[in-house]
Amino acid sequence: MKLISVNKIFLILGVVLSSAQASAALIGGEPAQNLNAISFTESYADGLGRYTVTNELGNSYLAGFGVTNIDTTAEIETVEDWGSYIESTGGGNVGDNYFYYFAYTVNAENWATQVLYIEEPNSENDGGGFYNPAEYTAQDLYGDIDNFFTNGENTLNWYSANDGALWGGNTWGGFVFRGAQPASSLYGILASEDQSTATVFANGITPTNVTTTPDAINVPAPGALGLLAMGILGTVLRRRKQ
Repeated sequence: MKLISVNKIFLILGVVLSSAQASAALIGGEPAQNLNAISFTESYADGLGRYTVTNELGNSYLAGFGVTNIDTTAEIETVEDWGSYIESTGGGNVGDNYFYYFAYTVNAENWATQVLYIEEPNSENDGGGFYNPAEYTAQDLYGDIDNFFTNGENTLNWYSANDGALWGGNTWGGFVFRGAQPASSLYGILASEDQSTATVFANGITPTNVTTTPDAINVPAPGALGLLAMGILGTVLRRRKQ
């Protein structure tokens, strides 16, 4: 399997954001490539960020993915008939595709200890016997943390499937985070539904779209706006007198 690295630069609200780079460990199998395995958009408003993720790879499920950021906390938004709630675990459904994810905030404290991906047994080992699956941390998947984060990023918001996962062709927007505004690249793991193909590791994917709504605390106070208006008016009057 070949790790996917896609680098794009995009302009949002006059600010240029660049994707993070990383070298990741290769887990088993022969080199393979899929440049369109996963895509996502990102939005941010009133202190809550949201990743809307699409599994673009047919005959697969999204075993887990993480998005880089700065000082953020990963969570899941679950919508029920009586409303919605945000916790560290949760899920939803797209049609008959039901899924449940755990949200992990990965940083320097748990980079080498938090298990992000458990390799599923192949079909030959199903149906009994001792099962000792391989477990992988961020250190196992992506190497040393000092070589992973760039551009000031220090957090990997990770969402790990448990009891169902997002199937190929489906989109869900319940992956959320709290903290800083978007500064992100996605690292995903897509496994084959029937184990007929190799696991795909999609690395360094940037959002197809980012939408931000500034928080109220970022809006200048009325007094500051008034001073700014007075300054502009004064400048205009001085120019007219000259």
